[in-house]
Amino acid sequence: MKCRRTRAVIGLGLLLLGVSSGLSAHGGGLDTHGCHRESSASEYHCHRGDFAGMVFESKEAGLEYFARGEELESPRDAGSLPYDRDLYGGWIDEDGDCQDTRQEVLIVQAIEVELDATGCRVVRGVWIGPYTGERFTDPSDLHIDHVVPLKEAHESGAAAWPSRQRRRLANDMDNLLAVDASENMRKGARGPEDWVPDVGLCSFISRWNAVKRKWELAIDRRERAAIDRLNEVCR
Repeated sequence: MKCRRTRAVIGLGLLLLGVSSGLSAHGGGLDTHGCHRESSASEYHCHRGDFAGMVFESKEAGLEYFARGEELESPRDAGSLPYDRDLYGGWIDEDGDCQDTRQEVLIVQAIEVELDATGCRVVRGVWIGPYTGERFTDPSDLHIDHVVPLKEAHESGAAAWPSRQRRRLANDMDNLLAVDASENMRKGARGPEDWVPDVGLCSFISRWNAVKRKWELAIDRRERAAIDRLNEVCR
């Protein structure tokens, strides 16, 4: 019995060592929460810190859980949730026609468009950049811009929304434009108080106002001053 018990203890020690090694192997790829997204699936696994051992169906779900502070001594208010693009999810195929939101925007805003053999992806077309007036024929040269950036929306009230509502905002066609990729990078998360397009100014500010109203997003003092000034220009 003593020998058998010794072998059992040794076996348990080796098992624990294997688990420990497995956890430490993820050390280089863990985020600040001690978690990472499993490369072979969309699951979000936590290996260190307060949430070690927890598995979420997505990083978005994990971040929302952390924001509620269900395992913390001092739960945080959902409105204080720091911005993370993953909170808003990716493109969706809302109508089930195999074309996700990016493809839908490219199709709607194209002058001419050609799809692949499956009818699911845009392979070429003709677009006029709404911020630059330039002509494009390769969809890879275009980014899909959130006119009201997601970071701006997050800081204007969306931080407190449930995940489903945030994802709807991220895929709202009223807030999306196919634009010159380099111009989209220059715009970043800035609003009309810090950035306006070279062309299509009035269309831009009209869309900005409409999206803010539609989603009941807050407008701060600097933003309001810029909007009022631009509305005057566009009368």
